[in-house]
Amino acid sequence: MSALLLKNGRFVLPDEVTEPQNLLIRDEIVFKIGAEDRGEQSIDVKGGYVFPGFVDIHIHGGGGADFMDGTAEAFETAVRAHLKRGTTTLVPTAMTATHSELVGFINAYHSFKKHSKYSDAAVGLHLEGPYFSNTDKSSKGAQSGNLIRDISFAEIADLLDTADGSIIRWDAAPEIPNSAKFAEICKENNIICAAAHTNATAAEAQRGFDAGFSHITHFYNAVTAYKKRGQKVTAGVVEAAYLNDGVTLELICDGRHVPKECVQLALKIKGEKKVCGITDATRISCTDMKCGKLGSLKNGTEVIVDDGVAKLPDMSSYAGSICTMDRALKVLCVDYGIGILTAAKMLSSNPAALINEENIGRIKEGFFADLVITDNNFNVKTVIKRGRVAE
Repeated sequence: MSALLLKNGRFVLPDEVTEPQNLLIRDEIVFKIGAEDRGEQSIDVKGGYVFPGFVDIHIHGGGGADFMDGTAEAFETAVRAHLKRGTTTLVPTAMTATHSELVGFINAYHSFKKHSKYSDAAVGLHLEGPYFSNTDKSSKGAQSGNLIRDISFAEIADLLDTADGSIIRWDAAPEIPNSAKFAEICKENNIICAAAHTNATAAEAQRGFDAGFSHITHFYNAVTAYKKRGQKVTAGVVEAAYLNDGVTLELICDGRHVPKECVQLALKIKGEKKVCGITDATRISCTDMKCGKLGSLKNGTEVIVDDGVAKLPDMSSYAGSICTMDRALKVLCVDYGIGILTAAKMLSSNPAALINEENIGRIKEGFFADLVITDNNFNVKTVIKRGRVAE
């Protein structure tokens, strides 16, 4: 039985940040909080913080690789790149693409799960598309407009068959034809149905919630809010989500996509347990690249880096982010004044709960030892995955 002692750490527990103390890991598990030093192999945290490992439920790639590249090697590269920055669990995310590319994405995941040392870092798949609104540029965002398409039940059946239970989340626009049936299929297959890239009114969004849509993808971005449509003013997805207590949200926490006041408002209205922090990271994240493709190398969308964010070359839209979860932590705690406990919920326990991962997301005896050690300025020093220091 292997053992590792974390010494002199301020542990970010669900309801408190402890004074400096020890934590004992045995094999993959948090064994004892407040353990005595009995001479085990140890890491001296030196009074820094120990967070639960970050859980990113919306991430496209990193380290130069996009999950849509469709290879196990791309999955390995992106997973390892983000692991070094504190993401111990993630949900690889596809974007609007051809059917064959989506199949390739799923098959690459299966290969990664079969062969990778860090296979347990990826816990299911997220399909962002391809069934979105294509009626205006603001809702489309960086999704490929020529590949956005109507809901196809034949395609859905084929992807579900290929995935063999690995799809845990699927995004669509709730106002498009057959979206209610789509939500029903998601529910039947234990898939989170999320609203994204949508031009829905509040009424259309509410019909989606009634049908089974339960989550909003990158809230505030590529979703509607109060606006004038012709000669009529309507509320949108933002207002509908705020009015529906059962709907959860995710926010891109890169300090660019969502202003501080909007993060604070979401937390105030929805409560700190209903809001997840995400990166929406592209292949450019974890690199010094200044341009690249969002999506596959063959059919992906060209993006550039400007002012710390990925954008379309014509500057008409953001195009994912170059964010990592350690940056998200700093944005929340330092730039936006969000408390440490709330930030830990947003980046760890809330997303873990959303995807029904019961043994991660919190520092608790009996849970997996997925931990992130930082200094007092939230710089990541060491990442521990399942009780072992990540390479």
